Amino acid sequence: MFVIIGYLHIIPRTRASYGKEGKNQGNYKEIIIVNLNCMLKLKIGTLEQEIRDFLNNSIRKKNDLHFKKQNGDWNQLFTALDVIGDTCLAIENFTKETDDWFNENPYLLTYWLLQALYIQQDAVNHLKQSLFGSACHIDWKNPKNAELNEIRRIRNETIGHPVRTGKTWDKYSNNNTTSCTIDRSSLHKDWFRYILWRHSGIEEKGMVFSETIDRQDELFSIELKSIMKKLEQEEKEHKENFKGEKLVDLLNPLIDGVYTKEMINKNDRLVKSAFNHYYDWYKKIRAWLVKRYWEIETTLSIPGTAIVIKKLDHIFKKIEDILNNITNWNDYDLEIYTEAMSKSLDELREHLLLVDKVFSI
Repeated sequence: MFVIIGYLHIIPRTRASYGKEGKNQGNYKEIIIVNLNCMLKLKIGTLEQEIRDFLNNSIRKKNDLHFKKQNGDWNQLFTALDVIGDTCLAIENFTKETDDWFNENPYLLTYWLLQALYIQQDAVNHLKQSLFGSACHIDWKNPKNAELNEIRRIRNETIGHPVRTGKTWDKYSNNNTTSCTIDRSSLHKDWFRYILWRHSGIEEKGMVFSETIDRQDELFSIELKSIMKKLEQEEKEHKENFKGEKLVDLLNPLIDGVYTKEMINKNDRLVKSAFNHYYDWYKKIRAWLVKRYWEIETTLSIPGTAIVIKKLDHIFKKIEDILNNITNWNDYDLEIYTEAMSKSLDELREHLLLVDKVFSI
């Protein structure tokens, strides 16, 4: 019996039918052919861009993955997004071309489309793993993924391993090993027939490209929406950890008190203890930034703030060395570094106002 692997149309668009259901012809039955000579826009392509934009503007996930870049998840993440977008373009370009274009290279284009669908599935799977860990992979054997796994099976049988599909330890006599031939006369831009040869006999099947493309797009749209929802939830929970805490409020006492004139006089016995107090206060602010953005030096979210922090680290260390007689200095060194610290802390205040705004819920 001839089986068509096809699904309901998901993305609304105009299609003109130019075939009619006909009579049975042996084991085969004609099917309605759907004209795909129109520009298809896959929903997962839009969702891929939305996830990419979210990650580029995120706090938690982007910095977390970049901080652990040596594990490979960072490279895998953006490669997976690129591949999802690239395969969408390939599939969309396939659907907009003419029948004559397909008929010039029917086998090559059939292989191309089936492989593009397969690569896209792997990319979505790797995207999930890079974002949430290997335990969050797509289980192709799970019944809820049966339709996606069916697409993988067809690809494996027809163009992945057509000569022999099955486990290496399977014996031909146990009927799990297949060999496949595509019916050359059936190759069409929207469908084709193929024959599976088994120990027990033959099985004739078919695949409708348009329905398969639509169904994979619909199922992965659900998957990508779920990924986006989880990312948004993680971002919200990270921000809630700092609800009601404003870094600029921590900085205000530092700005108000650290620049008293007696600090300019190195011989004042209160200077060193006052400086140590303010230095500890600054370190506290820095630590709170790290809690929000991981390592300051490697953060991708606040590169401008990271520059100010790096400058303040240097200034505080220089003043500490001067007060402890570790470095050579003259009468103006302490005054110059103190003024530089004052200006840098004012600059940091502007950055912290923006950070507080980002973390406001």
